[in-house]
Parts: sequence; C-alpha cells; structure tokens
Amino acid sequence: MPKLRKLRLDSNALICDCSMLWLVKMMAQHNDMYIDATCYQPARVTGMPLSIMEERDFECKIPEIQKDPEDITVNFGEAAMFTCVVTGDPTPDIIWLRDSNEIPIDGTRYEVMENGTLMLHDITDVDTGYFECMAKNPVGEVHSKPAKMTVQHKRDSANLQKAAPVFTVRPQKQFAKLDQSINFDCAANGHPKPHVAWLFNGERILLNERISIRPNGSIFIDDIQESDAGLYTCLAENINGKVNASATLEVMVPPTFILEPHNKTVRLGDDVEFICTAKGVPKPLINWFRNTLVLPLTENIILSNENQNLTILSVTADDEGIYHCRAENAEGYVEGSAFLTVENYEIIRPRIVLKPEDTDAYRESSVQLPCEIESEPPATVEWRKDGSYLDDSRKHSITIIGSLILHNLTLRDTGRYECSVFNEYGRDTASAFLTVKDRVIPGDEYVNIALTEATRDVDLAIERTMDELFNNNNTSKTDISRLYRITSFPNAPAREVARAAEIYERTLDKVRDFIQSGHKVTSAEPFLYQNVLSNQHLEVIARLSGCVAHRDKNECSDMCYHSKYRSYDGSCNNFAHPTWGSSLSGFRRILFPIYENGFSQPVGWNKDIKYNGFSLPSARLVSTSIITTDDISEDQKLTHMVMQWGQWLDHDLDHALPSVSSQTWDGVDCKKTCAYAAPCFPIDVPPNDPRITNRRCIDFIRTSAVCGSGMTSVLFGTLQPREQINQLTSFIDASQVYGFEKSVAEDLRDLTNENGLLRVGVTFPGRKPLLPTVGINGMDCRRNLDESNRNCFVAGDIRANEQIGLAAMHTIWMREHNRIAIQLKVLNPFWDGDRVYHEARKIVGAQIQIITYEHWLPIILGAEGIKQLGQYKEYDPNLNPSVSNVFATAALRFGHSMINPLLHRYDENFEPIAEGHLLLRHAFFSPWRLVDEGGVDPLLRGMFTTPAKLKTPTQNLNSELTEKLFYSAHAVALDLAAINIQRSRDHGIPPYTKWRQFCNMSEVNDFDDLAGEITDETVRNKLKELYGSVHNIDVWVGGILENQVEGGKVGPLFRCLLVEQFQRLRDGDRFWYENPSVFKPDQLRQLKETSLARILCDNGDNIDTIGENVFLLPEVQDGLVSCEDLPSMDLRYWADCETCGENGGLERAKRRARRDTETDDDILIDEARINGLEDSQHEMENTIASLKKRIEYLEETCKAD
Repeated sequence: MPKLRKLRLDSNALICDCSMLWLVKMMAQHNDMYIDATCYQPARVTGMPLSIMEERDFECKIPEIQKDPEDITVNFGEAAMFTCVVTGDPTPDIIWLRDSNEIPIDGTRYEVMENGTLMLHDITDVDTGYFECMAKNPVGEVHSKPAKMTVQHKRDSANLQKAAPVFTVRPQKQFAKLDQSINFDCAANGHPKPHVAWLFNGERILLNERISIRPNGSIFIDDIQESDAGLYTCLAENINGKVNASATLEVMVPPTFILEPHNKTVRLGDDVEFICTAKGVPKPLINWFRNTLVLPLTENIILSNENQNLTILSVTADDEGIYHCRAENAEGYVEGSAFLTVENYEIIRPRIVLKPEDTDAYRESSVQLPCEIESEPPATVEWRKDGSYLDDSRKHSITIIGSLILHNLTLRDTGRYECSVFNEYGRDTASAFLTVKDRVIPGDEYVNIALTEATRDVDLAIERTMDELFNNNNTSKTDISRLYRITSFPNAPAREVARAAEIYERTLDKVRDFIQSGHKVTSAEPFLYQNVLSNQHLEVIARLSGCVAHRDKNECSDMCYHSKYRSYDGSCNNFAHPTWGSSLSGFRRILFPIYENGFSQPVGWNKDIKYNGFSLPSARLVSTSIITTDDISEDQKLTHMVMQWGQWLDHDLDHALPSVSSQTWDGVDCKKTCAYAAPCFPIDVPPNDPRITNRRCIDFIRTSAVCGSGMTSVLFGTLQPREQINQLTSFIDASQVYGFEKSVAEDLRDLTNENGLLRVGVTFPGRKPLLPTVGINGMDCRRNLDESNRNCFVAGDIRANEQIGLAAMHTIWMREHNRIAIQLKVLNPFWDGDRVYHEARKIVGAQIQIITYEHWLPIILGAEGIKQLGQYKEYDPNLNPSVSNVFATAALRFGHSMINPLLHRYDENFEPIAEGHLLLRHAFFSPWRLVDEGGVDPLLRGMFTTPAKLKTPTQNLNSELTEKLFYSAHAVALDLAAINIQRSRDHGIPPYTKWRQFCNMSEVNDFDDLAGEITDETVRNKLKELYGSVHNIDVWVGGILENQVEGGKVGPLFRCLLVEQFQRLRDGDRFWYENPSVFKPDQLRQLKETSLARILCDNGDNIDTIGENVFLLPEVQDGLVSCEDLPSMDLRYWADCETCGENGGLERAKRRARRDTETDDDILIDEARINGLEDSQHEMENTIASLKKRIEYLEETCKAD
C-alpha cells in the first residue's frame, strides 16, 4: 500500500467510521499519495473529503476493559475458560497472555472464541499461572487485570464428598447476526458432578435441529433467528444444591419500518409533518433526503424525536418534492419516500361580515365599532372619520380583528366612521354614525349604569364564547382546540358561580373608572371602594350580580341518606362544615397568596415591576431553557400506567374553573391578542425562541374567581385575595365516574329498570359495552369526518375524551360499576335501583382509594413519604379535606414528567396492533380509536408493559408536551410546562423558597444553597441565569427540578405537599373506606383484595394475562400471570340477610306486597335468583375441571421424575 500513488473513490458511498482511520493515518505519512474520496456517512462528516480529515474527526474510542477475567480453580484434565469483555471503536482484537507472554493459539489445547473468550482443554500442571487479556485497535491498547488459574488433582478433592455446584465457567453476553451460530459456555464443579440444564426467558429450552446441548454443558444455537434473542440461564444442580447464571443474546436485525412517510398535500404557508419510525438491532439511525440530496436544516425545517419527525414550517413552493427517509444500522438499511404537493390557497375577495351600526354613546365613555372581515390573503383595514384617515393613538385604536375602539369620548367625536378593507384582489367598505351625548353621573346613577354595562359585557362575552364553542358551523372538521376548551368550559351551575363573580368584579372596575374619570384621580392615588360606595350600593351590586347566591348552605337535614351515602356534590360530608370539600367552592390556601396588587393581579402583570431586583422570566423561556427535552430515557421499574393513574386520580380531585369567557370585555378573542386584559393573561414568547418565530405570545386564559375573594371581597366586609374555584369534589369519591352534581349523575344512570346500572353505549362483537355518547356532558368531537364520524363519549367528567388512555379508564370503571351492581342485584333482588346504585358507587369509591393509597402512593412518595403519611386512625371532623391550591396547581402536576411521547398498543399476543402505536399528539380527542382500532385492551396492555418516561435533571417534560401540544389547532402550539408556570402565577402561588420554609427544608439564600436538592450544577446555573434571585423561582419549576427522593418519583418539596393533602383526603373524609361506620369488617377484608390488575382483567374486552402489579414492569416482578391467579373480591358479604333490621317497615311492606300480589316483578326476581344459582354452578364446575387438570399435570410430573 505505501507504493500507492493515486486512488479515486469519489463515486462510492463511503462510511467514514473508525475502520477508515488507518487509511487517513497512511495518507498523513505519505504526502505524495493522492486519494479522491468523499464521506457519505455518518452525518457529522457527510460531504467531507477524506484527504482533509484528521484523527479527531473519527471520534474513535480506545479499548476499554468492561469485565476482567477472574481467578479459577480446575481439576487436572478438565477444561477451563477465561472471559474478557472489552469495548472500543474500531472493535478491538483480543490477545491472551500467560505470565506476560503471548499464548500461541494452536486450536487444539488453546482456543479463542469469536467473542474473545479463551478456552483451555485438557488442563495440566504446566497450565498453572496468571492469565491476562490485551485489547488492541488502531487507537491504542489496554491490559486487563491478571487472573490466576490453579490446577488441582482429583485426589486433592477426594474429601469433597458432598460439594454443592460451583461455576467454573459462566455464560457471557453475546451478539449475533441472523443465520450465524453461537455457543453459550457453562461449566460447574461439584460432587456428585452437577447436571447442567438451560432455560430461555425462564422456560426450559426445547431442543431441536438448531439448538443442542454439548457434552461439556454448553449450548449451541445454529442459524440464529430474531426470536432467539433473550435471556439464557444455565442451571447446575446436584443433590447438594443448585446454582444458576444468565446471559443475554442480542440478535442484530436490519431495519424495518414501523411507520413510513405518506404523500401529503398542503396549502402554501401551512405546516406539514412527515413521520418515519423503524425498528432493528442496533437501533436504526434515521436520515432524510429531498430529491436524493441530504436535507439541509434551515429555520423552517425541523428534525425531532431522534430524526423520526420531519416538520416543515410555513411551506413554500420550493418545498415541493420527494422526501426520502432512510433508516440504517450496521446490518443494513431501508428507505421510504413520500411526495409533498404544495397548493396555492383559495382566493377570497375582502368582505366585511360584521359591519358597524349607528351608535349612541355617552361622553367620557368608550365605544367599539366592529368591522370583522373575511379575506384570503389577509386584507388591510383602515378607518376614516368624516373622510379623514385615523391611525392608532391614545384616543383610538384598531384591534387585531379590525374593530375601532374610541376612548374617553368627547362631543367632537360625533361623526361618520368608515371602515375600508382591501388587498390586491378587491375592496369592501362600511360606515356608521356615532352620536356622543353629554351627561352627569350622580352616585346612584353610575352604580346602575356600571352594573348594566358589566352584566351586558359579561353576558355578551359568555354568549360569544358559547356560540364559538357549541355552534360551530363547520360540520366536517372540529378544531381540537375547541374540544379542549369545551372540556374545560363550566356547565350551567358552574357558569352561574363564575358569572356572578365576573359581573361583580367588572361592575366595581367600571365604578372605579367612572369615579376616577369624574374626580380626575391619578393612578398613583389609592382607591378605596368603601370611601365612595355605601354598604347599600354594595348590597345592590351583590344582589343583582348573583354574588350573594353562592353562600354556605346547611341543607343536611336528610340524615337517613347523608349518614350512609355521599352526596353527589360532596356537601354534608362534614355536618359541622357542610361545604368543606364540596364542588364549586374555593381551593384551600396553605400560604397567603402573592398577587401584584395585593389581592387579584398575577405577578408579572406589570412588566416594569421587579422582584428581588429582577424581572420575572417568561414562562415560555423557562420551559425551553430548562424543562423541555427531546431525549427520552425509560424508567427501569415503573410502567406508563403510573402516569395514567395519576391523571385519573387528578380528574377525581380537582378541575379549576376557567373564565366563562375567552374574550376580553372589549370583545377581543384571547387567541388574537398579546395584551394583558382580563381574562387574557398570554404567555410572552421570548426573542430567538427555538420554535415560535411568527407570534409574540401563546394564548392563556385566567381561572375564574369565587365570590368573596379578590375585588368581590368588599361585599364580605374585608379585602380577601382572589381565590379560584374547584369544580369537583375534593374527596376521592369516583366523581369522574358518577359526576359532581345530581343532574349529571342522574343523566348517567340507566333508569329504565331497578338494577342500579350506569348507561352504556354500543357493544361490538367480542367486546363489552362502551361508554354512551349522548348526555349532559355530551359534545360533538368529530374532528374530521374523513377520519371518523364517531362522537365523543359521555362520563362523569367532561374531560373523559381529552386523551384516549383516559377514555379507556373511564370505560373500565363504568364496566366495573355495572359488574358490581349486577352481582349485588343477584344477591339482593329485593333492593331497588337506588340502593343498588349507591352501594356499588360506595364500593367503587373505596376501590379507587385502596389502589391510590396501597399501591400507587408508595411508588410516588417512597418509604419515608409513606412513613410521614402514617396509618389511618380515625375520622377527624376538624380537618378540612379541601384540595389546596398549590396541590392542584403544582404538586400533583409532577406526573407530567412521566408522560411518554408514544402510547403503545398491543394485541393478545403482546405484538403491536395493525394500526401501530400512537403518537401522543394523535391521542387527543380521538375516542373513535377505541371503536375502530381494537377497543380498550391494546391501550391497557401497552400501559402495563411499557416503561414510564424517566425524569432526569435534564429530561423533565418531553417535547410533545412543550412544542407540539394541540399543534394543529392553535396559531401557536401550546406548551404544557409554560402553562403550568403561568397558571401558578395566575393563582398567586408563592415562590419555591416560601414552600421550602413551610416544609421545614434548609434555608436558601443563593443558588448554591440548592445543591442538596438540585445537585446538577448546570441546572442551578441556568436557574440563576433565568431568575436572578433564588427567591423568584416558581414553585412548580423548583419542585420538578429537585432530585427524586429514594424509592419515590418526586423531590422532597412535592413529597411534603402531597403528604399534607393526602392526609387530609383520608382523615377528613367521613366516608373513608377504613372508617368502621362505612363497611362491615367482613366487607372491609374483601375490599382489601382490590387491585387494578384484577379490575382490568374483569372489565377489559379480552385481557387474560397481566402483571400482578400493573404499576411495575413485568420483568421486575414475576412476569405476566394469568388473570385466573389473581385474588378477587367476594361480594357475597354484601348479601342483605337481615332486611328487617336496616330498613324496618319498608322491607316488611315489600314482602307483604310480594305475597299479596304475584306480579311480573316476582317472576323477574325468581329468574334473577335462578340465573345467579346457575352462574354459581357453572363457576363451580369450571373450578373443579381446572383442579382436575392440575392434578393430572402433577401426577405426570411425578412419574417423569
């Protein structure tokens, strides 16, 4: 080769990995050598000429010893083996030395296997010595530690008459390609000589023409197949004991596609995404090409999720073409392609759809003249008064939707106003005459006018919002954003609560404006309502706004009901404090809130205000800088079901009531403005944002306040900070199954009979019933009729369709209620539907409590957290169980860090279903997938076999949640991390350091003081760069970044806040399942058999194999077990054997009626009893048959032995 002078390889697709390093070194030594070659792979050197490359360009790795050979003792004449595991790039050669001299490999007594293992045959005394391996590649070499081999003669071991097996050779991890052959070696000493057997994935290996066991105990596998990959275990056993050792085999498999890119047609300016996922061993690398050229990364071309997702923003005509996806690993590659067609948009001539009308207004007031347009491309809007052009000024402004707002009207503002809209394709105009009238505002008059205008503003905003949400005229496609807002939008009773506070607050706002305008009060002067409004005026506003309607009500007179069953809305759980924990009440405060004006404005509302000397960072900047991640690590212990249970539980406990309007009082939609104007509190987009370049903000709407807080607190005689409303009951009572108010609960019931069932939807062959689709909580969520015309499901919580995994959980628990109700009715045929329903509801609530506290919380809190939580002692009527604001807004949102970007779906063989796994972004508002793509089972199997996302210091929330949340629906895709931060500021939650003080954590004054809980120095430095002061850190940010406690999934702060709340939910609940007055002792013992695995088995469509603890991965427990082996609750202990005892004359009257008149009901009851007996008989017969099979199996096994 040194004589080589010229070599052309320019037409070859060279892979410039470490195997080419030798050539580059040789070129450097011979300046007269010319080689024309260009690198094709890997991506970091694509297009680089080989002639200019240096050694550092290859990123080669010097050999490294991963496992040293170990000392062994062998018998004379037997075989021995030394193992040396090394890594490096290029793959090192292994050379063996004895007593520092290289061993000659003759293939007879000394043999080196493919994986580098040294085999020695027919051991003699001369083989005694020290053996070491040397690993060598072009980058360098390394030596292992020496290992001593001692040779003993059998007479030396004659006294070992009873020796248990000891391994002399252990199987080692191996890698193999398809169709190759491999050999797992295993040898053991002992007396008697041990018998060697092999297991594959825990099961005995079935020998065949490919798999054989050699006389020395090793196992030989020929013609390797992909199914051979797994865990191989060598068992060595004699009468004195047994030992085992395991090693894995990884089969190298060329890539195959899971999802290929598909042809797409988009309009000019739209965003488009291609998805390409592949599997193989090792994991394939994905690269993209356009029209055969490597795809250049520009501002509008984004690769994410390990290059699996190609996103093109604001598509242009130049983006049209063929896009190739290439998945490649060391075993080969596969390519797929898709064509992108770019269409021009349809031209719509400018047209004014909402024209201004002649208007009268009062002097010193404001008025808005509408001019909403329809145009494609967008048109320019201009306003003129009496022919003169108007520009934005303090006097007047033009909104982003084209309306003109005139401020502080004077008589000179009277005139004709004309709106003109135009673009290159046309023009449209409309005009209206404004008459400004003079007036004087006496005390009583301005209160009445303010209340009238406030009521009009609020009702009009609500009406517009409801019209937008529920009267969408687009019948073929529904905006996913609209569906999300519908799930959060309050129902009629909740709207009345929020509306009253909004009207009251808006009225006081207008009163302040009127008075300050009339008295020329400067903004620097304090304004006190008590100084300008009498108590009579305040009472008028309160009464007419409806604010006095939401007062504590003690309506707990029906003790017969309230002593035995929960109310639907959670009231009367505590007879002394009936509203504690009830729905539509304020969250509980632990610490005094932090508002910018002391009682209602969130921090950051006024951007000029500094905190501890620094401005608060944008929530979006915090998210992109320190929270979001594209890299995902898998949890080694927990399943994705842990996350799903957390969301399921959260929907039982809290749902902050959003503003009843998504528009400002001036009629501007919060999605179309970046101004801070109630209820809009948009999230600012910082400069140089990695994704958002065409907008200044992400839309965000504040949570509604409860009457008696914030500005409305003047009614109650003292100024109280703004408090938000929890729509749900605070108790763990399965309100997400049954609803949080009577109208919803009764709507969900099947009242056509006396069986106490919940209504069900359609039932498909081979499956169990789905949820209904019609009801109070029903909504039209047909996003795309070309995709599916199936509607949303109806359940106790309106968010049931928000995510398909959540819809599956709602389905399971609806079925569980009906399963229990049917059995209770069989056991107690004389119970009416109400009693069956409430007894089943009580059992379901207890099951959710048990799963949460016995199975889920230990995983989340760790052993120390459970110790702090303590054991249940008794009901404490002095403990307020209401959900705290910080719990709902920050602590319970830790689960966002466990969400995977992909929902796995498996069939009954635990293979991916035909439709494949589901990207998180496609799981929102797609309940039709439960109907058309396999039912609930594939999702549930994925949840209890797939790892949860692991939270690390730099991997907090996956980018599907921060960069692509509802990406197809909003002008700017939402960011869940930024929303969490902004929501805590909206709710006035104190900063992180205040909560550390509450939880008795160490005092902090600078960022280095956080090292005990946030150990990553880079993270702490980034926090300092963002916040400036450690006392400015938002509580959710500080809590989520803490290191997780031992054995838990939260840091010490969130553990403290979770323990505080879960103690209250347990000890402050009169209907807690362990309270002796709730269940009988025998019933309680049966309830404690509850497990989520059992419930999934009972209510899945066809789940027969499952992990005993669905929160733990199968490999960290006893694998998957049969559903038949799981314990179940025996409902016979709910049989009402003493009917005259509990219900007295009512039951006696019923029995007399049954004796006196033989009705159809008697026949139905008899049939129910007979059916129950027949079911019991069939169950007993099946049990006997199963026992017989097991006895036969044991007999055959004993004979074989």
